[in-house]
Amino acid sequence: METGSVYDRIREKIVRNDLRPGTKINIDALVRELGVSQTPVREALHHLEGDGLVERVKGRGYSTTALLDAIEFRHMFEVRMLLEPWSARVLSSDRMTNPGDDLVRQVDDFRASGQVSRTHLAMHDELFHKTIQQATGNSFLFAAFESLHAQLHLFRLYGDDIEGSRTLGEHFDVTLDEHRDIARAVAECRPDDAEAAMRLHLENSLQRFAPQMSGGAAPGTTVAGVPSGRIRGRLL
Repeated sequence: METGSVYDRIREKIVRNDLRPGTKINIDALVRELGVSQTPVREALHHLEGDGLVERVKGRGYSTTALLDAIEFRHMFEVRMLLEPWSARVLSSDRMTNPGDDLVRQVDDFRASGQVSRTHLAMHDELFHKTIQQATGNSFLFAAFESLHAQLHLFRLYGDDIEGSRTLGEHFDVTLDEHRDIARAVAECRPDDAEAAMRLHLENSLQRFAPQMSGGAAPGTTVAGVPSGRIRGRLL
């Protein structure tokens, strides 16, 4: 098995919460499960550390990172609201580099694939938003967006019963509808609509979270309409 697929397998286990947030990673167990040596597992963990999904503590090895708390959650969305509506606007121009048609195909192909799972939706969502940022051609903006690893972190916030539930199917459809609205506005060179559609998508994403608290800030405090504490949401 190549290092890349080892990375994908471990990342999927983290996104699905098979490796729970804030728990020590047993490298030997991963070696046995994946049927590889320690080298590709350690290389994959090094890359996942860069993704912010694992952390290494001297003398203790690797652990999965904790869930976002309310302040981190708010800060991440504040940055996204600054970057992504602007990106959707600037891409909505009549030029050869307009990515709108490609974005529409991404959404339609994913919907047609029938892959209704947390992992597949996380991968689609990451690709969709990353494609928009890359298409701006602004390396500084893309680096800032990449540093958030927003999709990877948000999809860890699902409740344990989301997989295969009616709730996932409902949110799947709504998310793809919003993605398609953004894509069509970009493709049809409607910058005001593209910016508004992206802003609405992010606002709705925030509202779609149904927090389950496990500690954090003072009771009753809210951040962007979301009760404080450590957040376990349902879906971006």
